[in-house]
Amino acid sequence: MSVLTAGSVRQAEKRAVGSGIFSFEGLMKIAGERVAKEIDNRYNIENKKIAVVCGKGNNGGDGFVCAKVLSEKANVTLVLPFGEPETKDAKKYFLECEGLPIEKELLGEYDFIVDAIFGIGLNREITDEYKDVIEKINSNKAIKIAIDLPSGAESDTGRLLPACVNADLTVTFIAYKPCHLLPPASNYCGEVVIADIGVKVPAADYKIIKAPRIEKRQKNAHKGSFGTGVIIAGSYGMCGAAVLAARGALRNGIGILKAVISEKIYAPFTVSVPEAVCLPIESFAEKEKLLTFIEKADALLIGCGMGNNSGTEKALNFSLQNAKCPLVIDADGINVLASHINILREYPSPIIITPHPGEMARIFGISAAEVEQNRIYYAKKLAKETQITVVLKGANTIVATADGEIYFNITGNPGMATGGSGDVLGGIILSLLARGFSPEEAAKGGVYLHGAAGDRAKEIYGEEGLLPSDIINNL
Repeated sequence: MSVLTAGSVRQAEKRAVGSGIFSFEGLMKIAGERVAKEIDNRYNIENKKIAVVCGKGNNGGDGFVCAKVLSEKANVTLVLPFGEPETKDAKKYFLECEGLPIEKELLGEYDFIVDAIFGIGLNREITDEYKDVIEKINSNKAIKIAIDLPSGAESDTGRLLPACVNADLTVTFIAYKPCHLLPPASNYCGEVVIADIGVKVPAADYKIIKAPRIEKRQKNAHKGSFGTGVIIAGSYGMCGAAVLAARGALRNGIGILKAVISEKIYAPFTVSVPEAVCLPIESFAEKEKLLTFIEKADALLIGCGMGNNSGTEKALNFSLQNAKCPLVIDADGINVLASHINILREYPSPIIITPHPGEMARIFGISAAEVEQNRIYYAKKLAKETQITVVLKGANTIVATADGEIYFNITGNPGMATGGSGDVLGGIILSLLARGFSPEEAAKGGVYLHGAAGDRAKEIYGEEGLLPSDIINNL
């Protein structure tokens, strides 16, 4: 699946019309009908009260078509707070709604409200007039359905301008738009459904991560067939980080897992992860002991729960100087590198780093809020400047590759927003690297599996009670 900017969508529509297969008027009709069909299929609308709030442009035209179809089953009212439509195609379908009641404002409660005010073209701050209408929509108890994107969201950035319809469902066309996946707008989209209107999807601006292909195990496979991974993780008080990373790697199918851990957490770690081969050390600066594990690794994960201190920095620097395998850097491994991240360019093997917005902010010397407002920009910038693979965690985690490609993950749920989930992800990515996946495929496959396991866990425990251990158990 693809993610398209507003410009790419317009070009796709122009090409479709230029081919002679469609007209713009015909595309509007198909789009409105697809929205109505999606609503009818999902909800019981028989004799229900539905308000379709239409703007003066082509998004309003989609709304008129949708209203006409829904009126065959439901009691539909057109709400035109900004006046009658101004575009040619929208005017045509408005006239076809003759006989439907029309209001100038949203009055009373409805069962459903369809938002057809703004489409992908909105890129300026909205006036108080529009803001008032959006606030009335949001305060209504109705189920809210947005056509293409919730009005008030900027398509390409995910900014709010500044008010936005808080939709329960967004029915979009051709492909995802960035605002469906980027905060804060993604919080206002509800469930996003792509309706097929027959337009060929062009080359993607960004891409959606697909499920990884895991080869079937051969009958004569042995533990060496699935790679040896090493984790350097944990510290006194943070044993759980090492446990979760180790169990994530093991449950995801790694052949041999070796763990370099502090002597202070050796007992609880081995009780929790008896499958791991352990190297308990007094200090992460014990280079000779580290080397015995590092030199035989197919992949290495470092940083989970180690603490932002000189010991972590020494262990990481030693690993960068001596390891020959792909490397995953997480948590405190990122923090100790933040001020000199460019040294990663010198490492001879592939590197994946997995920052959350706060860790990314430390790298660039900015706030986490700035990172969240520009997730694509900072993920791509870091990946290209350091020639590594970047996994910027969060809702719809972004994977940025060294050549500038951007991938969005759409598995996962808010129940995974719990301390320790990132450690599990690090272990999953480690297992894929050790098994021979490329850095790009390991990063993409890791975030997909992590989210998909979280979604399965949600079905059992719900979002409020979901734990990182539940993610592991559902891998």
